[in-house]
Amino acid sequence: MYQVLARKYRPRNFNELVGQNHVSRALTSALDRGRLHHAYLFTGTRGVGKTTIARILAKCLNCETGITSTPCEVCATCKSVNEGRFIDLIEIDAASRTKVEDTRELLDNVPYAPTQGRFKVYLIDEVHMLSTHSFNALLKTLEEPPEHVKFLFATTDPQKLPITVISRCLQFTLRPLAVDEITEHLSSILSKEEIGVDQDAVWQIAESAQGSLRDALSLTDQAIAYGQGEIRHQDVKDMLGLIDRTIIYDLILSIHQNQRQRVSELLMQFRQQALDVSMVLDQLISTLHELALLQYLPELSLKYSAEINRKITHLSQVISAQDLQLYYQVACKGRADLQLAVTQEQGFEMCVLRLLAFRPLSVNELPVSRTVSSVSDNVPVQTDSAPQSALSQTLETPPAELPVQIQVAPDEPVHEASSENENNDVQPEQKQVADQSQQSSAEQENDQIVFDPNHGEVLFGDDLIAESVETATVAAADISDTDELNLFDPVESSTESVMPQNMNEPSPQQDVQQQEHPSVTDESALPAIQATEIPMAVQEAVIAETADKLMPQQILEIPSQDMSGEWDAKKWEYWFRNSSLSPAVQELAQHGVMTGQIDGSCVFHIPQQYEKLLHQLQYALEEALKQQWSATVFSVQYGEVNEITPFTMQNERKQKAFNRAEEMLHQEPVIKELIQAFDARLENIELK
Repeated sequence: MYQVLARKYRPRNFNELVGQNHVSRALTSALDRGRLHHAYLFTGTRGVGKTTIARILAKCLNCETGITSTPCEVCATCKSVNEGRFIDLIEIDAASRTKVEDTRELLDNVPYAPTQGRFKVYLIDEVHMLSTHSFNALLKTLEEPPEHVKFLFATTDPQKLPITVISRCLQFTLRPLAVDEITEHLSSILSKEEIGVDQDAVWQIAESAQGSLRDALSLTDQAIAYGQGEIRHQDVKDMLGLIDRTIIYDLILSIHQNQRQRVSELLMQFRQQALDVSMVLDQLISTLHELALLQYLPELSLKYSAEINRKITHLSQVISAQDLQLYYQVACKGRADLQLAVTQEQGFEMCVLRLLAFRPLSVNELPVSRTVSSVSDNVPVQTDSAPQSALSQTLETPPAELPVQIQVAPDEPVHEASSENENNDVQPEQKQVADQSQQSSAEQENDQIVFDPNHGEVLFGDDLIAESVETATVAAADISDTDELNLFDPVESSTESVMPQNMNEPSPQQDVQQQEHPSVTDESALPAIQATEIPMAVQEAVIAETADKLMPQQILEIPSQDMSGEWDAKKWEYWFRNSSLSPAVQELAQHGVMTGQIDGSCVFHIPQQYEKLLHQLQYALEEALKQQWSATVFSVQYGEVNEITPFTMQNERKQKAFNRAEEMLHQEPVIKELIQAFDARLENIELK
């Protein structure tokens, strides 16, 4: 009679056991040393070897050669255990014997000596199914059983066991088997059975088993029957109803490359095949997870077949890590919302459309909206890959064709499209686009222009505010040589001294530049601004000038300082607020000012009222300074501090941030409507 693979190839000793090395090692050592416990608890998911290990242990305890970790397999006891007829191995299904009467009947036979073997072994499977009264009846016997009795418990849900039972047992947690372990074991069994098999099919069965070796062997039996004595990859996919991974890879690549036609074809294919979209989405999320692992932790990624490994490696090289994280987050959110949609198909397709809609902009890609498309054909932008007329046509493209890629040559000048604009007043829309084009030269490192039409801002560099640089860039609108131009000079960058009242009249600075550079005309190129060349003091001045446009949290930020040269209040505050000093020391340090040389002789000036506190905390402050600058010679001077202290600077920042927050709050449309409708006013505004 045919015997299923799961029973035919059940391990009969610890050497044949697949995986679970941590369990077999502990039990083998205990058997060899004679350190045997009276109760063992084996936990883990289905099909990982709980009952099998319990039977092996019972055989080791009763083998006629003695207590050993390697039973002989030839004595009457070993044969009886293998055939399931050993009288002193009492196997009980707790799911069918849950009543306390069943437990009491079982315990009535415990005092009697074993009939045939050395120990009487009680193997209780699914022990968590016992009732509370059954556990209570078992406790006393379980704690102090007779010497000839061993209890072996197996369960898939140890959380349901009373802690009093768990504390009386040695607990071993069996882990799910890895795909590689199952694949290797299946290949060995199929080789013994002389079954023709595809390696990809074996791997697919091992992955579908989800860590259960018994499930894998059952699926193998089913695949042999389905394939009429052979196991083929396509047959396994058809049998399990699996989705071809190639389709998932094509879908991810099409979404990343914004190939809408290909995405539409794949969605239509899903509809025609009536696939389970929840399974498709699960496979999509799993693939994104594998791609992320392959990029950062390749040793943790699954070992696929050669064909799948090649494709997934290609995908991991094409898609950036940031994009993968975004795709994974959107897909997981779509998986959670799948049950809220009218139909699962609708929820899945909306998730795919969301992946397309929130696709990150690639390098040199410009989002174009109706605001930009309304600009006339005389936009002063010129590309190195298309003439001016082609660009004008591109800017008029309706939103359905967005986004549009525009390559801007960093070294070529940008000219106006028509010479007639020289004699006419500059229209506001044209001036806006010209200013945006001038600011874009600050992105010379990657030549990327990102325009926000809703706010009229150009984002570039280290997130400098567009308005803060606009003043400096407008002054250089007609200058092409940036090597001899200091755009951020405090005097030359002011709009009063640079910009003439009439836009068509050259400024004095422009005349000087045209004399020095005869080749420069009124249509000269925009200068390339390197944000990294801006002096620290000038950056602070620009930020202070545009403080009315900053967010409150930006106002509260402490500007970075160059920690060299002499101490001043700004350097002192920047250092101690970013140091590892305790809050108490920092609280004291903000009331004083440091003078002298950094990494040299320095004096800390602080009012006399803080002398007692500083006397206790001076050592910590001095040690922190010397740890960073070993040549520091630190001293303290008590007296009146006439300079601005960090405490005063912090309060000024807080006040400015509060004023800015209050201003922004009053500008909110909802607040305006409430104030206007109810003649209301805001009170007790707090900035946290």
